Amino acid sequence: MFSAFTLDRRRFVQATGLAAVTGLVAGSQASAADEGEEEQTEESDQEQQGEQTQQAHQGPPVDAGDVFDHLDQAAISVFARDIETGDVIADSGSERPVQPASTAKLLTTAAAFDELGPDYRYETTVGVVGDRRNQRVVESLGVVASGDPDLTASDLEALAAAVADAGIERVTDRLVVDVSAFDDGEYPPAWTLGDAVNTYGSKSSAFVVNHNEAEITVSRQGDTCEFEHTVEPDSGLVDVEIELECVDSDRFVTITTPNHWTNTAEVNGRMVPDDEATASVPVATPNEHAARVFARALADEGVEITPGGGGPEPEIEITDVPIELTEEVATHESAPLSDIAEGVNHWSYNMVAENIARTVAYEREGTGNGSWSVWEAYLDETLAAAGAETPQIRDGSGLSRHDLASARDVVSMIEWGLDADWGEEFYGTMAVAGEDGTLRNRLGDVDATIRGKTGSLRGVTCLAGVIEDDGEPATSFAVLAANLTGERANGASPRVDELVTAIAEESG
Repeated sequence: MFSAFTLDRRRFVQATGLAAVTGLVAGSQASAADEGEEEQTEESDQEQQGEQTQQAHQGPPVDAGDVFDHLDQAAISVFARDIETGDVIADSGSERPVQPASTAKLLTTAAAFDELGPDYRYETTVGVVGDRRNQRVVESLGVVASGDPDLTASDLEALAAAVADAGIERVTDRLVVDVSAFDDGEYPPAWTLGDAVNTYGSKSSAFVVNHNEAEITVSRQGDTCEFEHTVEPDSGLVDVEIELECVDSDRFVTITTPNHWTNTAEVNGRMVPDDEATASVPVATPNEHAARVFARALADEGVEITPGGGGPEPEIEITDVPIELTEEVATHESAPLSDIAEGVNHWSYNMVAENIARTVAYEREGTGNGSWSVWEAYLDETLAAAGAETPQIRDGSGLSRHDLASARDVVSMIEWGLDADWGEEFYGTMAVAGEDGTLRNRLGDVDATIRGKTGSLRGVTCLAGVIEDDGEPATSFAVLAANLTGERANGASPRVDELVTAIAEESG
């Protein structure tokens, strides 16, 4: 697809000087016919100059003011240009830094591909810590977590099965989980408490299971006012408090978590007979949660952790000090980073984006430095190299309220990514409008294929990406609208789509 695609970012300047007059007759006088041709040539050149001057005064062909009638009352930054020629198609406040919201995930993806490569894979390794007493008994079992953001309960079950297949039946001391890949941060700078109690704000951690969410299902059996509940995956750490009213009609159920520091889910509302409700909540202690899910998977495989003769719960140690495995037993390898990033940019998984950012930091700096401060410094360098001039990005997801970038910054980073060796993989992570991801219900009636990334915060609506022409990236664009209130906030997405449609029509 990219075989004939290059990004030279050339800027063409048309000549405005008068054409050279030819056909002069030797001697001091020219014929009347020659004089007439010269006058016509001068008039033609003057008309051409006038047209060029008029076009320059008119500005780019797409005017954001035609859609956003309140440019002076909001923070709106719009930029679009032809990738090959550099011709500007739209430019309104293009150098104004505003909140980019989740369009920042495109920056994260490009920077991570540049540092790690699209084929990078996470590894989660299980092995023996200390002595192996005999074929069946080991002193301790260790897990070296790497921040794999896509690790699932099924993956942990497969690791547990591999431990059992290795002949291990008993652990006499403890399960030790090495989470030293990341520092002890859980949230990037300037996330809010409102984010923390929602699944879109799940904590970042080195040991992950199911995006650090727990799915709660509550059911009412028949006409009785009795309720049952399940937690998946079940670590034994998540408590469910049910405060439901039994009714015959007017059903309403909420499943929420009241705070981000305890593993408690609250179920409130009204349930009718034979009713069921399901929702996911963020886990407050993700490393511990994942460790206990793994311990239960080991028990299901017949591997017992029985320190001091046994007890009701296995002893688990979470450590930020690297552990030494005396014997590696099994390793789970993730999908390539390109696949993980596709999920990020299609469905806007914030925790996954944060783990990718921290992985870049860890791989650059080593153990214990998988931090947002290291990531921020690296991203600053990468953005500058890409030609972005005004950004301040503090996290990997764009959820930080401290993030700022202009439309030109975002477009520069997109073009830089497309022009890289991994440009095709980067391009493939973007959702297709009208087909998939968060763009599946948007811009489907536009003739051109549009790939991009949405972004949304309170008062912020953004869209950035690429418009195709004959299967090739032809136009890069970013529409970042912030400080929106009232009806202008509620109707922002259709306005953004209208502007992107105009850009697509002009670029075609």
